[in-house]
Amino acid sequence: MSEEELCESIESIKQQQAETRVRLDLANQHISTLFTQVQDLEVQFKTAIRNKKHSARYNLRQKLAVIMGLKIVYLNYCSVKTQELERINQKLYAMVGRNDEEAMDTDANEESNLANYS
Repeated sequence: MSEEELCESIESIKQQQAETRVRLDLANQHISTLFTQVQDLEVQFKTAIRNKKHSARYNLRQKLAVIMGLKIVYLNYCSVKTQELERINQKLYAMVGRNDEEAMDTDANEESNLANYS
């Protein structure tokens, strides 16, 4: 693989990494929003139980079920994106590490000069 192709490949992987991070951050924001909504609905549900409001309890229970389902979907999505980000990071590290090794290669003359200094 030529150096130009390697640079293009590294850039595309870095772009994938950035996009995945953005999506993961947005999903985490949605999860925190859903978490606060669940807390608010639970408080309202407990109030409805205390005041014996059966119709309100039913509606709140339905809302809680929907929001908890969304939260589970987002948690699964975050798990998948985290795994994807780890895979991208490993691929990028392998490519950048290999590129650094190629840049640090020495020829026989340099190695013999280095041995004289030891």
